[in-house]
Amino acid sequence: MKKKKIKIWILGIGIVCAASLLFWYFSNQATEADVQTVQEGEIKKYVEDIGTVRYKEFRNASIEGSGLIQSIPASVGKQVKKGDLLLSLEKTDLEMQLKTQDAKIKEIEASFQGDSAVKNYATSVEKAKIVIGAAEDAYTLALDDFNYAKLLSEQGNLSTKDLKAKEIALKSAQSKLDSAKIDLQQLETNTPASAKAVYNAQLSQAVLGRENLSNSLKKQEIRSPIDGVVLEKKVDVNTVGAPGTIAFVIADVGKMEVEAYILADDAIEIKPGNDVEIAERSEKKQTVAGKVTEIAPSAVEMTSSLGVNQKRIKITIEPLKPLPQMKQGYEVDVRIVTEKKSKAVKVPLSAVFDNGGKSCVFVVSDGKTVLRTVKKGIEDHDSAEILDGLKKGETVLSEPDVSIKEGMKIKPKKSVHS
Repeated sequence: MKKKKIKIWILGIGIVCAASLLFWYFSNQATEADVQTVQEGEIKKYVEDIGTVRYKEFRNASIEGSGLIQSIPASVGKQVKKGDLLLSLEKTDLEMQLKTQDAKIKEIEASFQGDSAVKNYATSVEKAKIVIGAAEDAYTLALDDFNYAKLLSEQGNLSTKDLKAKEIALKSAQSKLDSAKIDLQQLETNTPASAKAVYNAQLSQAVLGRENLSNSLKKQEIRSPIDGVVLEKKVDVNTVGAPGTIAFVIADVGKMEVEAYILADDAIEIKPGNDVEIAERSEKKQTVAGKVTEIAPSAVEMTSSLGVNQKRIKITIEPLKPLPQMKQGYEVDVRIVTEKKSKAVKVPLSAVFDNGGKSCVFVVSDGKTVLRTVKKGIEDHDSAEILDGLKKGETVLSEPDVSIKEGMKIKPKKSVHS
């Protein structure tokens, strides 16, 4: 009986020792966890949403003439240059009227030439002009001779008598030129007034009629007012076109903008000039930079995809360079930067957690976790700014879970945020 008690006592001691050894072993085992060194760098606060691409400038191309639409070379989506033909109305009647008017002008000109008095007058005028031309040539030659003679005289190579002769010749040429001009003026003053008046009136009226017909013919066509793309075609061939009808809408493809409707609570932080990242909603995710150019003065009520009524503000964004493969109506992801800091102390967003209503992190010090309260600043999609509670170079758990407690030993592993 005594031996049995001794065995039980020894067994108990063994169990206690084994338990102690197990406790010691597990308490000295380190938990493997992701860690991150506290860094200093740029951090941006964003407002993110979806925007719609639209052309910034549109021009309507309207019909100015009238008649049956004969052809429409332009189609929706077609690239056009300024002056390209978009549409033609029927022109046959106007073209015939123009030919008739041309014939009338020739007839008036011919009748003027057939009048003997007027014809003689015209001949005299032409002769007078020829005389003036010859007199001008003679004067120019005499002037050159005089200038050359004057130079020779100054050098002592020409006598005063010879220089005087050149001067007289110059004055004579000047006199003949003046006389020829006076003769022409007298001829023009003595024009057969009645013949000239009738001729000018008839010719002016005929020319004006031709100009009107020519302008009317031009109005039978629509040409592109700008370089761009045809967004809309509002008319069809073999229908009647009326003046003022908008036939096409042309967009300037070089000038695009993005419209985004942002929740009113988020839009409060947005200001004109804010930087924007614009990204395609495709696998390539090509991005371009932009700027906020306009903020609507009032909100509009919109219904979300979940059926929730929301107050949203229209924000207009201008890309700083063309959007790759973007067209009217395409959707893009927009990220509007409302605040930016270049030298912020920051940690992974997943490193910060709520503990009793306070923002906390687990700092790794001497291989063990230390719970520390911090003050957060701005956040982006993967980082949080720390205004107080951490210093650059300290180490924190980047993704602590609920199993982590203060004082636990930590075995660092490579962090996905490194």
